[in-house]
Amino acid sequence: MKSLICASLSSEQPDVSLASKLAYPVTLGSNLLFVYWLYQLGMEVGTLFFIGFFVALLSMAVLEQLLPYRKDWQANTKDWAVNGLYFLINGAVDNAAKVIVASLAIFLAPATAIQNPALFFGITVLALITNDFFGYWWHRIGHESKLVWRFHGIHHAPEKLFMFNNNTVHFGDLLIGSLSSGIPLLFMGFSQEAIALALYIASFHSFFAHVNADVRMGVLGYFMMGPEHHRFHHSIKTEEAKNYSSITAIWDHLFGTFLYRPGEAPEKIGIKGPNRFPESNMLLASIINPFTR
Repeated sequence: MKSLICASLSSEQPDVSLASKLAYPVTLGSNLLFVYWLYQLGMEVGTLFFIGFFVALLSMAVLEQLLPYRKDWQANTKDWAVNGLYFLINGAVDNAAKVIVASLAIFLAPATAIQNPALFFGITVLALITNDFFGYWWHRIGHESKLVWRFHGIHHAPEKLFMFNNNTVHFGDLLIGSLSSGIPLLFMGFSQEAIALALYIASFHSFFAHVNADVRMGVLGYFMMGPEHHRFHHSIKTEEAKNYSSITAIWDHLFGTFLYRPGEAPEKIGIKGPNRFPESNMLLASIINPFTR
């Protein structure tokens, strides 16, 4: 990996703006500071992360306007309307999954005040990596199982990527994915705060990976996943459609599915044989499609 990092540093294009290099750490860092500030104010954990989630989406929407990647990928009125409906439906489903996890947390996960920030940080990182492990395998199954692909393929139907079309996902795929990556954290003894923060960061990365902004991960891209990785995951070429993790690059490195080409992008995104799925703006047909094929 050392040689790859050195190659990335030596071949980095000089015209890459400082804003592009700082976009990821500044956006994530500022949002984490915001939720920590809410926590310091004594706000209930569930409420502060709910507010923090919407503030994070707003910051990504602003980033797309200030640092656009492709103008032809910018969302139009129809895109916002369709993905807004997806957001409402899948938001209800995702919240239902979180309610299940939260209800179990009352019995299984202890609530502890953050007295040692360094220890809490380490525990949260471990929870995040664990969450990402289960998310990695559900995502990979979604590509390798013909049955599950019926549901997951809907997410790959769009031919452009922007933050809000992360919502273009079948509710069945989302529900099982949320439960399979969240519930294991409860049985492993993580605190409610660590679980909540890990799930918040996971949600942040899920949307940030789709952001239509010129984000350059640089050396961080060998450790954390970002838009440069996820665009290749959406490539129409199946040999490029790797990077199943949403947060860290650990599991893709370990299982041989890591692909990082800094500053590059796939020729085209979408799926081969697009007639196998409804168009991305056909919400009802997309919901019904997996059950009728």
